[in-house]
Formats: sequence, C-alpha cells, structure tokens
Amino acid sequence: MQRLRGVAILTVLAVALAGCGRDEETTDAGGVTDTSASTGDTGGGDGEPGLDDGAFGDLGVICREAPEGETLEAGTDPGVTAESIQISTFSDPGFSGRLGLNQEMFDTAEAFTSWCNEHGGINGRRIELKLRDAKLTEFQQRVIEACDEGDFMSVGGGAVFDDTGQADRLACGLPIIYGYAVTATAADADLAIQPIPNPGDQQAVGAMRWIEEEYPESVQAVGIFAGQLETTQVVARRNKEAMEQLGWEIVHEDSYSPTGEQTWRPFLESMKAAGVRGLYWVGEPANLSKLLSEAAGLGITFEWVMADANHYDPQIPEVAGEAADGLYVRTAIHPFLTEEEAAGNEATLQYRELIERYDPGGKIAYLGVQGLSSWLLFAKAANECGVELTRDCVWEKAREITEWSGGGLHAPQDLSRGDASDCFALLVVEGGQFRTVDVGATDGIYNCTEGNVVDLEGDYGTGAKCPNPAYADDPKPSNCAT
Repeated sequence: MQRLRGVAILTVLAVALAGCGRDEETTDAGGVTDTSASTGDTGGGDGEPGLDDGAFGDLGVICREAPEGETLEAGTDPGVTAESIQISTFSDPGFSGRLGLNQEMFDTAEAFTSWCNEHGGINGRRIELKLRDAKLTEFQQRVIEACDEGDFMSVGGGAVFDDTGQADRLACGLPIIYGYAVTATAADADLAIQPIPNPGDQQAVGAMRWIEEEYPESVQAVGIFAGQLETTQVVARRNKEAMEQLGWEIVHEDSYSPTGEQTWRPFLESMKAAGVRGLYWVGEPANLSKLLSEAAGLGITFEWVMADANHYDPQIPEVAGEAADGLYVRTAIHPFLTEEEAAGNEATLQYRELIERYDPGGKIAYLGVQGLSSWLLFAKAANECGVELTRDCVWEKAREITEWSGGGLHAPQDLSRGDASDCFALLVVEGGQFRTVDVGATDGIYNCTEGNVVDLEGDYGTGAKCPNPAYADDPKPSNCAT
C-alpha cells in the first residue's frame, strides 16, 4: 500500500518514473551520497558569456572564483567554511519499488555542481553536494541527517512524502529551494521557495480559458478522471473548483487505480453515456496512453483531453500513436525533450548541454529543468551576498526577486509574492509529436494575461510553520528554529 501511494503521488506531479543510477555512485545505509566535482577542459566562450565562462542563460556569470583581494573565512551558519558550502538535494531513486525514481533531481544537482565548481564555485567556495536519498519512506530521516550534519540549505530536490519531515526541517532552520513539492504542508511551508510557485489557494486557468475559446460548447460537458489517491484527488478538486468558477459544467467524475486497469472500457462507456466532450485527466503518461488507445479502438473520441505538465513525455505519442492527437498539456517550461524543440531558446539548449557534458547518461526531464532553476536561483542569490555568506542573506536575496525565469528556462515568476504566475504555454500532440500551441503569446511562447489565475476557496491544506514565534514578525531563517 505504501508503494502504491508513493507511485501515484509522484505520477500526479511530475515525472517519468523510469530512471537509472550509475555504477560509480555509492549510497550508504543512511541514504547519503557525497559527491565531488569533476573537472574537464570545456574551453572558453565566444561572444556572450556562456557555460564555458560560468554563465547561464540571461543570468550572466554566476559561478566564479573569490573576488580579487577578498579573503574567505568560515561562516557563522552551518555548512559554510572558507573553502566550501555544504548543500543537500533530496530525492527517491533508492525506492525498491521503482529504482531510479526521480533520478533526474540527482543528475541535475551533480551536473550543476560539477560545472559550477569548475568555474570557481560561489565566489570561490566550492559546493559540497550531499545527495540524500529518501527512498520514498525515509524523508524524515534524511531531513534529520541534513540538520545534524550541518547542511547550509537544501536545493533542487523533492520527495514524495515531503510532509513527513517539515517539522524537523523547520526546527533546525534549514531553508529549502524546491525542485518540486508534493503536499501543501511542504509547498506552503515557511523557509520554502519554489522557482515556479504553486500555492494551495490558487489555480492557474490560462489553458482552460484557451480551451473555452477554441471549444466553447464542450465546456458544458466536461469529465474529470483521476487516480484513486488523496493527493491526485486534491489536484482534481482544485481544478474542478477552478472550472466551476469559469462557468464550466462537470457532467462526469470518476477515478481509477493508479497502477492501471485491466480494461478502460467501462470507464469510457460511462463517459460516453454522460455525454463527455472534453476530458481533464490527472495521472501519469503510461495510463493515459492506454486509455487513449482503448478509446480509439472503441470509436470513442473527445474534442479535447487536457493533462498537466508531467504528460510532456515522449511515451504518450509513442504508445498511443494517432490516438494521442488532440491531447493538450499545459506547461510553464519551454519545450526541451529534443534539440529541435529546444532550438531558439538558449537556456534550454544550455540545460541539455549541461547534462550531456557534466553528467553523461543523466536524465533530461521536466523535474530536471525545475531542479536546475532552483540551483540557479540559489547561485544568483548567494552571489549577491558576496563572501560573507549567511542563510538570512541568501533567503532575503532570493525572496526579493520579482521576475524569475531560471535564466530563460521557464515563464517569469514573482518570487517576492509566491503567487501562481499568470503565464502559461500549451503543447498539443499532432501527428505523433508535441508542438507548441499559439495561445496569443505576450512573452516568448507564454500568454501572461491578467486573469489566468483564480483564487480558490476550498481547503486544500496548509503549510508547516516555524516553531519560533519570532519568525512571524521577522521572517528569516535565523528566527525560525527553536
């Protein structure tokens, strides 16, 4: 049952579940892998500064040696010495039920660390990366280790059971810049930043508004189909409330086993009988591929099917073929699966190059992009603190950013407010391939029109709070811990 719950939660939020580790990595019984940076001859940049110069996207140089004339000293906060900064990344690749689960979080962390250290680290301090493998059920243990071993921050990771360690994290004042968060307990917690905020009391509806314009009659006959786990059900309920605020009529709701069904026919026939014209799906690509394939075999069609960003996955058109045509996937990240899709967006091309050069064989995936945005955010904020590095300073610099795109990896976000962004892009499967939809873009491929986010009234969970009352009046890491 534990395995079932974990796999289902993950598939809602983001991820192709197959990943693989590499033989040279060793993880001890506590689930921690200590990695050291690799170096290589990467050459110099030409024209604008790029990866070979310690620069990324439109951020400029973010990894460099210590400023001339500065002497580095050990910091007053955990994890900071004169030579290094100890940073951890959480993920679940050691889960025995699905080895390699979210391996891309570790792959991205290793690639970024190797690249950044090669160019001097953060103002001369090299990053010492601790890969903390929660193995699905051990997130709390890994958080306690991160506190006991003095991690400065946690960056670029995520864990399926991320609600289980929040009290321990806040008790030691450990800030986290998520690669992804699952529960509202984690996502809306104190001392937590998401590079693409997704607060529990808001819902992005830009893609829904576009669907309504293109298929106006269909929104009066909408079906919602979600996995039978609480977290997937929460996602479905949030979207249902948003749809109803837009005036849509939900004519059919159902749920399925997150491990799949022997046959999808009874569900499809029930949708047909209810007159469903447009379908919102919450789940994972493998199951959706099978549903669409069986629907095509039965001659059952929908005017549109809409799914979340984790369905930007090549297995859908590969498995479902033409049956996948008409699937819309909403996203805030520039397409990246192939060089052709990444073309024209320098940051996306650099993400692919970073993995290929600094972690050969590493996984290129949606969560990897989000993880990289987290690392870039940490590096930018830490750089602005200069040589006197503290948690309070990094936190302040990160939280005051009003327009963050990960150097161009994704739509701009206002981290100072932590609200969901009005910006969205939309992908559609056509002829067995994903293509970007013309959504009336106002910024690159993104439509950033006011009104693309609605406030929710339902109770979808609340974030964990710092135990020290001083944090409420002066919210900074040093005022969080007991």
